Amino acid sequence: MDPTVHEIDDGPPALKRADEVIERLTQCWGDIALEEEEEIRFELVGEGVGVVAEEEERQWVCVGRFLTTKVVKLEYMRHVMASVWQPVWGMQVTEIQPGLFMFIFYDETDMQRVLDEGPWSFDNSTLVCKQVESGTRPAAVKLNSVDMWVQLYDLPLGYTSEAVLEQAANFIGSFVKVDDRYPGAPWKTFHRVRVSIPVDKPLKQRMKLIKRDKTSCWVNFQYERLHNFCFHCGLLGHAYKFCKLARKSGLTADKFPYTADLKAGGGSRGPRQVGDPWLYR
Repeated sequence: MDPTVHEIDDGPPALKRADEVIERLTQCWGDIALEEEEEIRFELVGEGVGVVAEEEERQWVCVGRFLTTKVVKLEYMRHVMASVWQPVWGMQVTEIQPGLFMFIFYDETDMQRVLDEGPWSFDNSTLVCKQVESGTRPAAVKLNSVDMWVQLYDLPLGYTSEAVLEQAANFIGSFVKVDDRYPGAPWKTFHRVRVSIPVDKPLKQRMKLIKRDKTSCWVNFQYERLHNFCFHCGLLGHAYKFCKLARKSGLTADKFPYTADLKAGGGSRGPRQVGDPWLYR
C-alpha cells in the first residue's frame, strides 16, 4: 500500500494524539457532570415528607400596595392601619418587596371586614388590597383594582332595578354587588353599587342613559371614601400638581375636567393616635 495514502487516512501522529487527549477530557468532564447530577438529585424518604403541616394558629393573609410614589414608612403605617382597623385578634404587617406589604390576620372576620369596608388609605393614598389564596405567592397577586361604593344620582323612574344598577356598575368598572339595605324605598336620593374600579383608568363621572323612548338623561356618579386622585386625568394615586398631562395642558386648575364634587359627602374616619393595642404579639 502506498504510504502516502496511509498517512492521509490516519492523519499525522501529533494530530492523532491531540484527538485522543480531547476525547479523554470530554469523557472525564462527562463523568464529573454525571457525578454532580447524582449528588444534587436525591429523593427524600420518611413519614411526613412532602406533607404541609397544619399551623397551630391559622392565619388569613392579604397583600396590598398604596397608590403613591412616596416612600411608605412601615413602622408608622402599621400603627396607623392597626388603629383604623382595630382587629380583635390582632394583626401583623411586613414589607415583602419595596412598596408591597403583607397584612396577616388571625381571624377571618378581621380580614373580611378590611376587605368589605374599604377602600382604606394611608396619608391620603388609596390601599389596593387583595386576599392571598392558598397556594398563591403574595407577590403574584394582581393589584390592579380597588372596590368602592359608588352613588348613582338622577336615575329616572323605572330604571332603578338591580339589573339596571348592575349594568351601570359595569360601565364604571366591574359589578360587585348592590346595596340592598333599603329595597324599594321611595325616598332614595341615590342608589349605591359596589364596584371594582381599575386603578389604571380614569374615573367615570357620569353616564348618558338612553331610555326606551330613545330620549336620554345623565346619571351622575359620586365615589365614597375617594382619596387622592387627579383633577386633570382622573387617575387615582396622584394630584394634578404632579401630573405630566396637567402640566403640558396649559390649563388652570379651575378648567380641569374633574373636581372634588366626585367625592361623596360624609365624615372622614381619621386614624387614632396609637395602633399598638391591635398589633399581634
